[in-house]
Amino acid sequence: MNRVCEILGISKPIIQGPMAWTSMAPLAAAVSNAGGLGVLGVGFAPNEVIREQVEQMRKLTDRPFGMNTIMIPENLEHITNLIGEIKPPVMYADTIAGLNPDLCRKYFDIWHSFGCKVVVKASFIDDAKIAAEAGCDIMIVKGWEGGGHVTFEATTVLVPQAVELLDIPVIASGGIADGRGYAAAIAMGAEGIEMGTAFLSCPETPIHENAKKAVLDAKDMSSVITGYCTGEPCRQLKNRLSDEMTEVEANNTKDAAAEKLIPIAQSSLLNGMQKGDMENGAVMVGQIVALCNEEKTVEQVIDGTIAQAKEILAHINEYKFS
Repeated sequence: MNRVCEILGISKPIIQGPMAWTSMAPLAAAVSNAGGLGVLGVGFAPNEVIREQVEQMRKLTDRPFGMNTIMIPENLEHITNLIGEIKPPVMYADTIAGLNPDLCRKYFDIWHSFGCKVVVKASFIDDAKIAAEAGCDIMIVKGWEGGGHVTFEATTVLVPQAVELLDIPVIASGGIADGRGYAAAIAMGAEGIEMGTAFLSCPETPIHENAKKAVLDAKDMSSVITGYCTGEPCRQLKNRLSDEMTEVEANNTKDAAAEKLIPIAQSSLLNGMQKGDMENGAVMVGQIVALCNEEKTVEQVIDGTIAQAKEILAHINEYKFS
C-alpha cells in the first residue's frame, strides 16, 4: 500500500494545498470525499472561524482531513490549545525559512498526543530535514513554481534531494496540475503530490466567479512573484495590485519597500478571492495555471490526474533513449 495513503487513511495520495480565503470546508470536504486529503486553509484565522470550519467539514465528510497552521512561535501556542479541543485528523504545518528544531519537536509531540498525524510543507531542504528529525509523518517539498508563498528552487531540484535525505514519505508540490506532473513526481521518488491551483476553478471551490474566470483565462506568463523584500515572496496573477507592488520594490530599499507593501497588500487576498476585485485584489496561483483552463469537478481533477499518470507510466518503457 502507498505509504501516504496508509499514514493518512486516504485512498489516493493527493493532498489539496491549503489556501487562505479559498480552501474552506466545501472544497476541502470535496477533496476528502474524492479520496484525497482536503486541507482547511485557516492559517491565522480567529478560533471561532476555525471551529466553524471544522464543524462544517465533519458535516460534509466522514473521511480524514487536515487544517493548516504556520510554524511561528506567536501562532503555535494558541492554535495548539484549540487543536486539543477539536482534534483534526491531520495537522498541516506550513513553514517559513529557518525552522527551530526544539519548537518543531515540542509541538509535533503535542499534536501526536492528540491523535493527529503531522504533515509539514517546506521550501528549503534544511527545514525539511529539521522537521523530519523532529518527528513529522510526511514531508511536502514545494518548489518556486507553486502559488502563494514560494522558494527560490524548483520542484525538480527539491524533491530528489528530499527523497535522498529523508526516510519518511515525500510529497511533490509546485507546478503540478495533471497526470504528467504526477508521473514526473513519481520518477523523482515522490510518493504523492500536492495540488492547489488545479482546484481553483472547480464548482466546489467557494471563491468569486471573477477569480475562477481569471484562472481559466490565464496563460503561462500570467503570474508574477511579489514581496521579495519581505523575505516571504508570493506568486499571484498579474494585475494592477502586482504592478504597484513590483514598482514599490524596484524604487525603494528593501526595508522601506517591505514597510510600504503592508498597507498595499492588506486584505488583498480577501478582495480578490472572495470579493472578485481582479485589479486591486490578489489571486494566488502557480505557474501551472496555464494548464488549468477547463472547469472540472474536484473528483474529475483527482481521478483524471491519477488515470493520466497511470497511462504515462504504463508506456514509459516504450521511450527510446537512442
